[in-house]
Amino acid sequence: MFNNVGKKLKSLAKVMFVVLAIISFIAGILVLSINDDFIAPGLLIIFCGPLVALFFSWLLYGFGELIDKVTDIERSIRRGEHKSEAQTKFDSARINRIEKLRSQGLITEEEYKKAISNAQ
Repeated sequence: MFNNVGKKLKSLAKVMFVVLAIISFIAGILVLSINDDFIAPGLLIIFCGPLVALFFSWLLYGFGELIDKVTDIERSIRRGEHKSEAQTKFDSARINRIEKLRSQGLITEEEYKKAISNAQ
């Protein structure tokens, strides 16, 4: 029930849009059929109702997408998976600088080992 909440929210957003769009269309038709004085409100409901439903379904879908992305990030961190390309380049450059410092004799072997373990 509480597993994969992001996917469920995204599905709910899609269903919510369809249901609310249909309801607003039917409500607009009903308002139009009441009286000639209600033509403008009826048309407003028919055309703006689905747009409002779309807006709120986007918000709900976006929240579900956000939950999915955060869950993916957490899984990656826990498993130590996939560093970004930028992070990999940064780590590689840092390791090269540390090795250069060691080869120049500017850091001790102990400092080198500590710095390398922090860089990886």
